[in-house]
Formats: sequence, C-alpha cells, structure tokens
Amino acid sequence: MFCPHKNSYLQLVCAMNPRVINKAVDQAMEKSEFDPHCDQPAAQRPTSMQPSLYAPHVDITRARMGFGRVGLRIINRELHSEDDLVQLQAIHTVLDQVQISESALFLIDLHVVYRIIDLMEHRNPIIREKICLILTHLATYYQGRKQIMSRAIIIDNLLWLILRDRKEIRFVAATTLKTLARDRCSCEIIMKHEKIVEDLLKVVKNEHSGIVLIHLQTLTCFGEWDPARLLKANAFQIMLTLFTDRDTKIISAAMDCMTQLCKDDIGKILADEYDITFFLRPYLMSTSVEVIISAINLMAYTTLTTRSKWRAKECMRLPKRLVDLCHTPNKPVLQLGAMQVLMNLCDMPDIRNHIKMNMDKNVKAIKIRDHEDWDGTTETSSYGLETGHNYRTMSIEQVETIKSDFGDNALAVNVHSYLKRLHELKARLIFAIHKKSYRH
Repeated sequence: MFCPHKNSYLQLVCAMNPRVINKAVDQAMEKSEFDPHCDQPAAQRPTSMQPSLYAPHVDITRARMGFGRVGLRIINRELHSEDDLVQLQAIHTVLDQVQISESALFLIDLHVVYRIIDLMEHRNPIIREKICLILTHLATYYQGRKQIMSRAIIIDNLLWLILRDRKEIRFVAATTLKTLARDRCSCEIIMKHEKIVEDLLKVVKNEHSGIVLIHLQTLTCFGEWDPARLLKANAFQIMLTLFTDRDTKIISAAMDCMTQLCKDDIGKILADEYDITFFLRPYLMSTSVEVIISAINLMAYTTLTTRSKWRAKECMRLPKRLVDLCHTPNKPVLQLGAMQVLMNLCDMPDIRNHIKMNMDKNVKAIKIRDHEDWDGTTETSSYGLETGHNYRTMSIEQVETIKSDFGDNALAVNVHSYLKRLHELKARLIFAIHKKSYRH
C-alpha cells in the first residue's frame, strides 16, 4: 500500500480500514470539518497538496493508511525481492524512512545496512543512486557508521562509483564518502585503503566543480587525520593549482585542505619553497568572504617559520591589511585568524615596531561581539539563532558553524568560550606588540 502523506510504500494490510478509525475519532471530537480521505471512495486531493515527486506506479487517491514497525520489517525483507518493481518500491520507502530518526534507528537494528550494501553493484542506476542516499543518511548515526564500516567492501564500491559511474551517482557517492570521513574512527579505517587518497587526487583534476568541492572536503578530513599520507601523494602541488580556479568555493576548499597539510613539518617546508605567504596576499583582497577566511587560516600556519616572516617583512602593507580584517566584529572567525597571523609576525622586530608606531591605536580599538549578538556562525542575518541552531527547518549550507578545537564535544557550538578565546588573543597581541627585547 502507499501512504500519501509520507510519499512511501508499505506492504501491510490492516484488519480495519484506518479511514474508519479516523472518521470515528473526528465525530467523537465533534469536528465540523472532516478529512475527505476518510470517505469511500477517497476524494481526489487538490493539485497543490499532491507530492511533487511521485513514487512509481501508484494512485494516491486509492491508498490505505497503514504504517508502523511491522511494515518496516516487511520492507526490509522486500529489498531483495525478485520482482524489480517491488524492490524499487521498497528502496524508495527505506530512503524516505531513514530521514525519520526513530525509523532510521529501527532499520539499523534490522541490519538494513548489510542488505543495501549488497545492492550497490545493481544494474539499475536508480537503485545505485538511492542506495548511496540511504547510506549517507545512515552514516550520520553512530550505529549506522559502525555497521557500514564493518563491511570493508563499502570503500571499494564507493570508489568504483566515484571513478566510473555517471555524474549523478558520482555526486551522491562522493557525499557518502565525505559523511563517513567526517568521523575520526571511520576516517582511520578509510585511510587504510591502499589507493583511496591517490584516486581522489586524480579525480579532482578533471571533474565537475560540485563533485570536486565534495572531494576536497573529504581530503580535508583525511589531512586532519594523516597529512603525511596526502603529502606523499603530491596533494600540496595539486591544491596549489586549484588556487587559480574560477569557483571561489573550490579555492576556499583547496585552502582548507592545504591548511591541514601545513600542520605537518614537511608541509611547512613546502610552503616556504613555494612562497605561499607571499602568494596569498591577493586573496586577502578577495570579494568572497569564504576565500578571505580560508586564506587567513592557511596563513596562520605558513607564517610560523623564520623564512616566511622574513618574506612577509618585504611587504609592509600586509600588517595593515591584517589589522583591517581584525575590525570585522560580525566575522569572529576572520578576527581570530587575522589576530593569530599578526601574533606570528610580531616575532619579527621590524614588523613589531612598524605595527607599534603606526597601528597601535587601531589594534587596541578592535571590537569583539557580545554573545547576545552572535549565534555561533560566520554569517549574521535577521533570522538570529534559527540560522545557526535550527538545523531541521533552516538551510545553513552557506554558513560555517563554529567548532570547538578540543574537548569531549569537539563539534558542539560554544559561543561563550569562543568569544573568551578572542578576548584572550587580543590581550596577548597587544602585549606582543609592546614587548621589549631583553637587551633594552
């Protein structure tokens, strides 16, 4: 049967027609308006109420309203039905149900992950696409990731889809891999694959921009776990070539990936050889805020070496631009990165004296937002807290949520501690500017 309100199939027959129960409840509550779907035959729904995406081969005006865990058990068994239509309907229903937390956890307990992994090599491209979407939803749960990573063949199947399938399926397969890589335990298992990093770096060179962006985010997670593995595969040089891309999102993602690479000692040496600090200066004047934030975060690691500080000394306009970026109270992430780069450059006496003589008042006048004016994201809007915290109803794809760097809740938003960190960094920056050499 088909549930029109959920746009899903459920092969379940109730002992009593659910419409009779609904009609009796409405009469007991003395409702003046009755649901036309409770009548027999079911009334045609208005066009505006019909779902925009129909399930295949179903008449929504002739559907029973049975739903529950018994139906989910039946759907789980029908994933391997010999009838192609029944199998497609079952996969369609599972994809819809995994978006509900209770149903998703119940399906995980039924070991639905093991069933759908076996269908990743199905000849029907629609099934392969829906399987990747289901895995992406299940990978957001700890229990789901545990079951997915218990099958090592999942990495080989995803790589096969990413390298050889059509672009729609390559996109959803890349999203599944990115979702798995965000978890540190899953990332450790994925990194044990022999060719995962090399294959992704090959795909990044010649792929659609949307898929490249997802792969760069995946590589960033890999670099956070083991940057040496990426450096051996020449990831540093490949990220450098992406800095000249037309898409600002790809430029920002490539800089984020290189930031993870520069945390390694070899990455810092390569940054000095390729003169990354001097190369990033034009990006500080970019019209895209995301590019500026990524460039500043990368520069916070490239300015740690003595060679890079001497290189920054040759351009005295760089400290002036960094101080200007500190005066962005509506972008606390940008403030934090800019002040950190200034802290690194203050180790050079000439730069420190230049800032002290010309920009001391500007540094002391840096304004930091109050926690009541900031919702924990890099963007401020009229929606307030809904933009950053109401994840189920608001689209926050373009908003970078602030994350804690350490602790048990590393992914939790903590506005108070983040603003405290800004105040402490500002105090240390002012102290560093006025610091005198021991000779004086």
